[in-house]
Amino acid sequence: MAEVRREGGPGPAALAVAVPFAAYLATASGHGYWLDGGELVAQGVDFGIAHPPGHPLAGVISTAFAWLVPLGTIAFRVALASATLGALAAFFTFRAARRTFEVLGAGAAPAALLAVAAAWLAAGSHAWWLQGVRPEVYALQAALVMYALDRLVALEAAWPAADLRPLYAASFALGLALANHHFLAFLLLPAGAATLARCVRARGPRPLALASGFVFAGLAAYVYLPLRAARATLALGTPDTAARFWWVVSAEAFQKNQGAAVPQPAGERVMDVVVQLVEGLGMPVLGLALVGTWAMLRRPAGRRLGVLWLLVALVFVAARAWLGFVRRNPDALGYLMPAVAALAILAGAALASVAQLLGPRRRLAEALAVLALIGAGSQLPQHAETASLAGFRDTELLDDPLRREVPTDAVVLAHDPQTVFRWWGGEAQEHLRPDVTLVPVPFLGYPGMVERLAERDPDLRPMLRGALLAGELRQPDLQTLAGGRPVLVENDLRVPTALYDTLVPEGFYFRALADGATDADQAEGAERQARRWREVMRLLGDPKDPETRHRLLWHHYVDALYFAETGHRRFARNSVAMGRKIARQERLLIALEEALQQGDAEEGDAEDDEPLDTTPFRVGEGSDAETGDEPEPEG
Repeated sequence: MAEVRREGGPGPAALAVAVPFAAYLATASGHGYWLDGGELVAQGVDFGIAHPPGHPLAGVISTAFAWLVPLGTIAFRVALASATLGALAAFFTFRAARRTFEVLGAGAAPAALLAVAAAWLAAGSHAWWLQGVRPEVYALQAALVMYALDRLVALEAAWPAADLRPLYAASFALGLALANHHFLAFLLLPAGAATLARCVRARGPRPLALASGFVFAGLAAYVYLPLRAARATLALGTPDTAARFWWVVSAEAFQKNQGAAVPQPAGERVMDVVVQLVEGLGMPVLGLALVGTWAMLRRPAGRRLGVLWLLVALVFVAARAWLGFVRRNPDALGYLMPAVAALAILAGAALASVAQLLGPRRRLAEALAVLALIGAGSQLPQHAETASLAGFRDTELLDDPLRREVPTDAVVLAHDPQTVFRWWGGEAQEHLRPDVTLVPVPFLGYPGMVERLAERDPDLRPMLRGALLAGELRQPDLQTLAGGRPVLVENDLRVPTALYDTLVPEGFYFRALADGATDADQAEGAERQARRWREVMRLLGDPKDPETRHRLLWHHYVDALYFAETGHRRFARNSVAMGRKIARQERLLIALEEALQQGDAEEGDAEDDEPLDTTPFRVGEGSDAETGDEPEPEG
């Protein structure tokens, strides 16, 4: 309420929220997205449980939007939740920025305008925008983190304060953030440690005890997991026992993906993060952030807040670099949202310091703030072009061959996590293929997954048992199962080449034949598959979305390996050519193309059915590998 009594009333706050929300709403996806999008749509259908740590708070919010908002598809409603939460994060960024600038003595009107500019800079960056237009958990996390930081700023700005309620509000927000994405929530602790220490030094242990209580109150959201484990359509990890609950909450499945376990050198990871910040905010803003940091640290009035914002920027940047996998990874940008906001506020602090120096020349200070606002707004069209998913329908078009068109009563063994997530999200909305059993190969190790599949389809037990024991699909198990129902295998490097004698192309999958596949079977299937690819590519046109391009490139690459290994070089060359339309200079495709041509030359072009040993081209561990050695799309 104190906000509306300040100069300008609620206008600046409304402006800080309305513009990002309108931008997100206008560019939100109506058909979901790649990555975790399909899974999070499925979670939003009936209070489901997503991949570890389960994201219970996101499940509650996305389901509420899916049930209560009568607009568009469920995927759009979950994306609308992200847009709303992203705009809310912009509001808390505005509040924290305005208090920061007022502490620096900028004056009420310049501080408000500069705070709007900081909110727009953050919310209009590519890192924020992409989280506000698709089903994801990062906009929710940003809203909670920025609220906690806003409360810490309020406490520091009023210090020495008699009222410690901002500390307790920040603690509750931290608890809720831990119930959404605990790794990102833990990164708040360094920034809040000094404030908490001041409170304990001034008031004794009571503030620490109360703050801890509020954190645990927020953590109570995790009760959602065991309550929904047996009832939700999507319940990854099935946290119905204490051991399984801990497995999900601790995110044990992802603990190897960090630090020294990441193949990319640490220096490159740091530079990748810096590049993302430069592209998202621009060098002038980062330069102003350095000046703003210096200005805040040299002044006693702003030193505590300067340290807070500097810690937020450094800790979140360092954490993302530690995890690695930043290139072409939209989720990595979600980790950077608090750092982007902190840098925007530090940049605003530089201008707030100038406004303070202008002193009585109020009009000049206000003009400076207006120019900053115009500058922040001018970036919006640029980032709208790169982050917009308003016309995105690639996933919808690829759902036809990957889900809607598969044979009746089929078993689909999917290796790509994104294929799995798209299937779950699509079926959660459409319920078109209840006859088909999806076997999510990357998730067979999740607690309860095999039991659920075997309970639904007892005829899968031998194949599932063999896959778990051998660590890969076994030919006898596939052929036995294929004798009773259609079995489709998604091609991937994890599919042993020994299975190729059993597989023939069908749609965008490969069908296992009970009696094995002949060369004629494979050639006929390849012809049909090539026709289907041409139809889909005609509808897709020249896809601009980087994740779509990567999915298509991967399909063409592994298909080319199959055709080369089975001696169907004409189809291998066709797959390579389709891949090179996406990535003309991709070195693996070029090398494979040269190997195919060399083999033809050695045979004098008399034979086109000589198998090619593809071992040198089998890099990484599959379509979800992030080794840096898999094919990369251009653009």
